[in-house]
Amino acid sequence: MQNKKSLLKRLLFLYIALFLVIATGLVHSLLGDFGRGAADGMEMGARIAEKLQQGDPRMIYLLSDVHIIDDSKNSSPIRNGAVEIEPVVTHMNLIVDEPAETISPLGIAFHAVGGSPWIYLFAMLIPLFLLAVIILMVIIIRSVRRSIREERPLDRRNVWYLRSIGVLTILIELANSLFNHIMNHRAAELLANSGYTVDTAFDISYSMIIMGILILFAAEVFAIGQNLSEEQKLTI
Repeated sequence: MQNKKSLLKRLLFLYIALFLVIATGLVHSLLGDFGRGAADGMEMGARIAEKLQQGDPRMIYLLSDVHIIDDSKNSSPIRNGAVEIEPVVTHMNLIVDEPAETISPLGIAFHAVGGSPWIYLFAMLIPLFLLAVIILMVIIIRSVRRSIREERPLDRRNVWYLRSIGVLTILIELANSLFNHIMNHRAAELLANSGYTVDTAFDISYSMIIMGILILFAAEVFAIGQNLSEEQKLTI
């Protein structure tokens, strides 16, 4: 029994470490964009309200984290004494202002991201997936702690929780990459004759995909271990 309790404690430590790695990686990648988007969103909200009060409704929306391939020809060197600095823009946020005569104020709000309510709703899925991952990890950690305290086997539902976390981790990365791809395509249309070249390639972070696959692998190993343990009990 002491060996089983020690094993459960090590498993709890690994779950907590895994939770911290996943949560830190996802939050860092998403909240960095969220912080920049929140500042732009406040500015957009003020401009929309001002236009509505003036009787000139405008559809003002954000294209975030647009990837610029080469901006050197659009940038002027900056001189600081004898030092010359050449700025090169690789990413930028665009705030687009278009007429919105037939759109209601609520419709304008739902066009605030990408100029489309579907893009807006799609963008909301990403933090919801992240929240689901955090909730599932907390449930697993509480379950392991309860198993240690009560000195009983782990709940089989943890396997499904782990599988869900692995799938959600992969979905978050795919959704985030697809969202950025949509933003870049829309920006490329708007900046077609501006001299800026937008990278419309579909970029994806394979590190998060690998993380999700490893979580799925761990869930299957955990399931196999539980099945072998139950078979051994039946044999005895």
